[in-house]
Amino acid sequence: MPPLSRSLAVSLLGGTLLLGACTKPAASSSTSSSTSTEVKSTTVSNDLDAAPPKRSALNIRVVTPKRGSLKVSRSSSATLKAARDSQVAALTGGAVTAVLAQEGQQVQAGQVVVQLDDSALRQTLESARLQLQNAQINLAQTQRNTAQGDPQLKAAVAAAQANYDKAVQDVAANRNLYALGGISAADLKSSEATLAQTQSALAQAKNNLTQNGQSGAGSLALLENQVQSAQVSVKQAQENLAKASVRAPFSGTVATISAKLGEYVNTGSAVFRLVDTSSLSADFRVSPTDAARLSAGTKLNFDYGGKTYLAEIKEGDRVAGSDRLVPLSTRLYGAQNLPVGGVGQMRYRVDLGEGLLLPTGAIENDGGGNAVYVVKDGAASKVPVQVVAESQGQVALSGLPASAQVIYPVPPSLQDGAGVQVGGS
Repeated sequence: MPPLSRSLAVSLLGGTLLLGACTKPAASSSTSSSTSTEVKSTTVSNDLDAAPPKRSALNIRVVTPKRGSLKVSRSSSATLKAARDSQVAALTGGAVTAVLAQEGQQVQAGQVVVQLDDSALRQTLESARLQLQNAQINLAQTQRNTAQGDPQLKAAVAAAQANYDKAVQDVAANRNLYALGGISAADLKSSEATLAQTQSALAQAKNNLTQNGQSGAGSLALLENQVQSAQVSVKQAQENLAKASVRAPFSGTVATISAKLGEYVNTGSAVFRLVDTSSLSADFRVSPTDAARLSAGTKLNFDYGGKTYLAEIKEGDRVAGSDRLVPLSTRLYGAQNLPVGGVGQMRYRVDLGEGLLLPTGAIENDGGGNAVYVVKDGAASKVPVQVVAESQGQVALSGLPASAQVIYPVPPSLQDGAGVQVGGS
């Protein structure tokens, strides 16, 4: 390298090193300044004597309560029942000889549904009728005999009376003749003996007439009792025969038939079930509180098969069962064709109470009591209230002016006396 070029390179290198030494303290100074700023900032944030920062009013929304009645809609499962539902039983035993109706068939009151074997009962009836006929024959014969014997005996009494009267006259005449010496003592005694005989014959005739009357009366009374007893036997046999025909006690629909052809049915056994679907009811169960509000005549809605029917509460005993629910029965209108035993939904509304109505979320628990926040002079004010009723997100309460602006929803950080600003309603 030429001497001039070497000298120029040395000079440039020295200048570069000198420039680097001069700029390094500046970087250190910058670092020191940055650290000082951070310390100063930290010192300001931890200053306990500094004034608190200013806070703005809490933005809230309010609702105005409305006075009214808090009503709630409820539903309960209800079972369809017929106005009359009877398990018709056999009143006598016997084998089933005929089933004269089918399940689902409409029958009229008194119509025979099941026929039992009645051959023995018919024989019993015929025997009773023969006994009645015999009793009536005996009574009639005794009445005829009594009627025929009475005139003969009366004639005998009349004849004996005539003989007696003649004998009395003869004795009186003979006594006069005897006194005059016209007849002997033997003739007088003979006439007196004849008088005694006629007197005895008259007494016997009268006795026969009396006994005939008494005997006839006693026999007639006995025979009349026998006739009445036979008549009762016939009537009983007729009733027993009628029991072999199991009839419908009322007009309705044959729901089920439990008796089968050829089976023996005992007395009291259920033969078929008969329901009267002309008037249906729906029974359901509610709490005692709801039952007290659902008085007789209250209208409800019964839903079944996609249709709604009008129901009306009926009178009845309101005694809670073991499940603590009260059974209620309703009368259905326009529901004649619904199946007995079907289950639907009974819908009803109950009035829980009256007061100022607010959302449940506006109520705050205050040490066991209830309170709401209202806006007063730009601040939140906690006001104690009394809850009358609560249901389905609404509450009826008292103790609050109707014009109050109630804060709802309640911000979690809201405190009594905090500044608020209504930002919506």
